[in-house]
Amino acid sequence: MESKMNTSKIANDAGQAALPNAAPASAPKQKRRALSSKPDKSGPKIKQDQLVALLSKPNGVRISAISERLGWQAHSVRAAISGLRKRGHDVVTSKYPKIGEMVYTINAAAEESEADAVGMSS
Repeated sequence: MESKMNTSKIANDAGQAALPNAAPASAPKQKRRALSSKPDKSGPKIKQDQLVALLSKPNGVRISAISERLGWQAHSVRAAISGLRKRGHDVVTSKYPKIGEMVYTINAAAEESEADAVGMSS
């Protein structure tokens, strides 16, 4: 009976390998390695850098524009902005007068004065 079980297991393995959409067992490992390779510095900016650039605009940026630009939902944008605040960025909020949507901007004056203070203490 044991030989019969082993034979059926071998037959099943052979049948799965013969499927047209079946990938070889080593394919997922190769994909993971390819995806985990670090991008070059010359490549596109990470989304946090893109967010800081958007918030650095003089009049700020609406949350809907950030969501559209970065492909994030509104709650993800708010969470990322909260993370920027925790890292020391002075993010100011206001309401867009016409539609009442939140507008976010990085207070450039506060950022510059902090940089000057750090530069003087060094």
